[in-house]
Amino acid sequence: MSRPTKSREKGSTLVETAIVVPLLILLALGLSEVGFLVVDYLTVTNAARSGARTGASAADDPSADSSILDVVEEDVCNLRYGELVSVSIYEADPVDGSMPDPETSNLVNTYVPLGPLQCDSTGHAMVCAPSPLSCNWDPATDRDNVPPGFDALGVRIEFTHDSVTNIFTFPFSQLSESAVMQLEPNTKVSS
Repeated sequence: MSRPTKSREKGSTLVETAIVVPLLILLALGLSEVGFLVVDYLTVTNAARSGARTGASAADDPSADSSILDVVEEDVCNLRYGELVSVSIYEADPVDGSMPDPETSNLVNTYVPLGPLQCDSTGHAMVCAPSPLSCNWDPATDRDNVPPGFDALGVRIEFTHDSVTNIFTFPFSQLSESAVMQLEPNTKVSS
């Protein structure tokens, strides 16, 4: 009589394994999807910070936006499963660092890629977004870095993240990250 009990235990072990293993595989795939999303999000976060830091030091240099885009594109080329949608360079609100509405404010320069980023080429592959108010915030004339009033410059990057396994889909299609830094003072201006 002990033999049927052992074979039943073996059969129940097989059934339990058949139930648990697929669940563990799904859990592992789900965790890997979230991990890939986090890696892309951290890549964009670092790109936004690098862009804001570059913009803060470039301040009122006429080529400030071009320098910001170069740095952002270089960092965003590390996106593995995402795609750059737009980069907005804006005068941040001094209190909370928020971005003005690009539809009603001329303090936002929004750039969109011409196509897939060419990560091994020089120069940037982005142009002003087609909008009547787009790219009117001129670095040379509109950015104040002379004491006592300093503008705060923000860089907002919007990107998409695609599923790696195509088993799980995310409930959102577009993500964004922003970084804000105060313009560095111009110490060369005489009063």
